[in-house]
Amino acid sequence: MSIRRVLLLGNHTPRQCGIATFTADLADALGQAQPDLEVLVAAMDDGSVHTYPERVTLSIPQHDAEAYARAAETINALNVDVVCVQHEFGIYGGPAGSYLLTLLRGLEAPIVTTLHTVLETYSPEQRSVIEELAVLSERLVVMSTRAVGFLTAQGVPAGKVEFIHHGMPLLDFDRDVEKARLGLDGREVILTFGLLSPNKGLETAIRALPDVVSGHPHLTYLILGATHPHLREREGETYREGLIALAASLGVGDHVRFENRFATLDELGRYIAAADIYLTPYLNREQITSGTLAYALGNGKAVVSTPYWHAEELLADDRGVLVPFRDESALADALRGLLDDPARRADLEARAREYGQGMGWPAIGAQYLQVFAETGRAVTLTLPQPSLPTVTLRHVAALSDDTGVFQHATYTLPNPHEGYTTDDNARALMLAAACPDDPHAPLLARRALTFLHGALDADGHFRNFMSYDRRWLEARGSENAQARAVRALVTAAHDLREPGLRGAAAQLLAHAWPAVGTLESPRAQALALVALAARRRADGPHAEHDDLAHRYAANLRRLHGAHATPEWPWFEPYLSYSNAKLPHGLLAYGRAYGAPGDIALALDALRWLERQQTGPHGTFWPVGSDRVYRSGEARPLWDGQPIEVYATVAADLEAFEVTGDERWLELARRAVNWLLGANPLRLPLLNAASGGCRDGLHRDRLNMNEGAESTLALWQSVADLRAAQLAPSAGTLTGD
Repeated sequence: MSIRRVLLLGNHTPRQCGIATFTADLADALGQAQPDLEVLVAAMDDGSVHTYPERVTLSIPQHDAEAYARAAETINALNVDVVCVQHEFGIYGGPAGSYLLTLLRGLEAPIVTTLHTVLETYSPEQRSVIEELAVLSERLVVMSTRAVGFLTAQGVPAGKVEFIHHGMPLLDFDRDVEKARLGLDGREVILTFGLLSPNKGLETAIRALPDVVSGHPHLTYLILGATHPHLREREGETYREGLIALAASLGVGDHVRFENRFATLDELGRYIAAADIYLTPYLNREQITSGTLAYALGNGKAVVSTPYWHAEELLADDRGVLVPFRDESALADALRGLLDDPARRADLEARAREYGQGMGWPAIGAQYLQVFAETGRAVTLTLPQPSLPTVTLRHVAALSDDTGVFQHATYTLPNPHEGYTTDDNARALMLAAACPDDPHAPLLARRALTFLHGALDADGHFRNFMSYDRRWLEARGSENAQARAVRALVTAAHDLREPGLRGAAAQLLAHAWPAVGTLESPRAQALALVALAARRRADGPHAEHDDLAHRYAANLRRLHGAHATPEWPWFEPYLSYSNAKLPHGLLAYGRAYGAPGDIALALDALRWLERQQTGPHGTFWPVGSDRVYRSGEARPLWDGQPIEVYATVAADLEAFEVTGDERWLELARRAVNWLLGANPLRLPLLNAASGGCRDGLHRDRLNMNEGAESTLALWQSVADLRAAQLAPSAGTLTGD
């Protein structure tokens, strides 16, 4: 694809940091590689005042969570072909820089992300960010082969990872001329450059100098770079002053020269040219990229370094000298060895120069353009487009005995150790009512009704958990089980074919209604609203039930008013499980009771939820079940469960009934497709052989157990979707 406009997201000069320099250099290189390319930049703002060049069209406050969503809209309006993100955890706001994800979720253009930090082991917050970043990005660019290995070992598809060297400027300065220009004529020069901070190991280098200077009295150790701005904000120049004092105390103060500034590219080239040895004595092994090392090696410098990850790779095959961390004696030996042996130093320079031939920015810019072209708007994700399967209850029947439906399975085998639940038998009753022609439906309906009959107490409450030996394991079940049982009985009382079963369901329902008025859980109230709305549509007004519906709807409105913000228009400050139930309940109420305001609120919330449940290329991606998801965090991506599909399908189909907008049918089908293979692993959760549904989608595999909840969620979703597709177009109230 022809790329005409690219936006780079990251830091940009004159901000003083390595990523700012990288972004500026990459922008220049892209323009050189394709002169008609328009390169724009969105720069992160750390609170300092910077006068940016014209290419910086947008500045994003680092710690303003709402600014990231606004930035996505601005970038979309620019109609760029690719967004190239420069990623480092610390330059974005939120836990481990997670605010960035809010921006990326809203982008329409494909994303290519350059990872400036790749770790072998992440903190939980970092891992969540990297995983979602990998999902949102078409390609991840890394600057070492070790980083490629780390990412693929962590589950990122190998085809998604591109290795491109850190670019470096091509310098052409004479060593002796530049030494003279710097006042170092006739001296041996060791150079370290970059922002000063305690992790750079400069103390080790200074402590090594006395042993080196004793044999090389004309040696200068040149430390070029300003103190890191964040360190300077906290401590001023205390750190630099401590280094100066250390050199003086060791008697080498006259041999250490500090250049306290952020050098321009031209100045940096002259300093590198003047150096006889380039030194990086860093303390942190887990450094996957070093721009300063790339600059020095690529321009033919003899390098001495500690063995951090990038140095191990770039200096392999005798392209430099590695010394242990914090070992001033070994460092002194290495420096003396090279200073004493000019031929050895010249050999290292030749090897470094040869290796660096492909690391110049012009070549790097061309490689990025190639990646952009491959991941432009024409890129599509090839996912299964399965046909809608025919509902079968054979696995549900296999999970049942005379008592009812077993809760869990081991692979396809019922697991008696986990017993039975009212939840699952209520779901089985709903599905049996929806599929009256299935040969297993009549017996399943009878068994499920019998189970609910036994679960119902004299006070109208349902117990939930029963052991395999038919002992109830609790005095009262959860509120969700109460609401779910009533919802199933409303359906059974009207839709079961056998009059005797309909009558039994109606009798149980009459006994259970009073306890429905005691619910406090928002999800249970929402599910009760679905039941109350279905009852009203079937039987007409009922003063007591209508008052209850008004009360629960008012509570959902109250929750929404208490927690919703423009960026998080939701009923709670988090997303957890069966999230679509909340707007579904209010939507069903609005439809049944003629409340356009509630319909509008519910539709807006459901649209927002669908965006949160959207993965690459518009696919469905439910919020994972391993933790709750709060605004500004990375999304939980894994352990998605079929019950989330059913909750979404039910809400989307209610929205279709209300509006007549077939977009809601498409969203419901999208969710079902996740179960049929349109998911990150491209594996169907439906087991066509058994008629069961696997229990979830892990990071690297399916959960192969086919329990009742998952199987019932799959087939209820399919049955309801098929019925909606066959029904006449709805839309009696739009709420818009």
